[in-house]
Amino acid sequence: MPYVEVSQDTDHQLALLARWEESSKGEVIARLLTRLSVAEASPGSANEGARVPVYGCYKKQRVEGWFAPATRRLGIISPPWDGQVFKHPSPAARAVVERANSLLPLEERVCTSRNGWGFWRLAATGEKIESLRIRKAADQRS
Repeated sequence: MPYVEVSQDTDHQLALLARWEESSKGEVIARLLTRLSVAEASPGSANEGARVPVYGCYKKQRVEGWFAPATRRLGIISPPWDGQVFKHPSPAARAVVERANSLLPLEERVCTSRNGWGFWRLAATGEKIESLRIRKAADQRS
């Protein structure tokens, strides 16, 4: 297996992030690299293909993805979805809850219906992605 040499301080910081995210150091690095590879653009940009890094948390599990404000599509990059694209944020949120439900006993499962606009958050700020929809509508009225 390949390895990366890092300083003691960087290793300590990776360990802190991994503990905070309840993941491994390798998963932290992979997540950061994925975020870098996803093109960031501000809402209302002329770039129709712009993708904004997002995440959702459910049952203490963080799921990474991207949101394209112009098309309202949302892709989930975390396993097991590995890049699956959904037409809207809500079906993507529902997929996360369905996956979590599938790992629970029948009596502990919950309704999978979710409002994706409130479920997904902007990776850069933690704001709900609904803030992009509100801003876009306000920009169109101006």
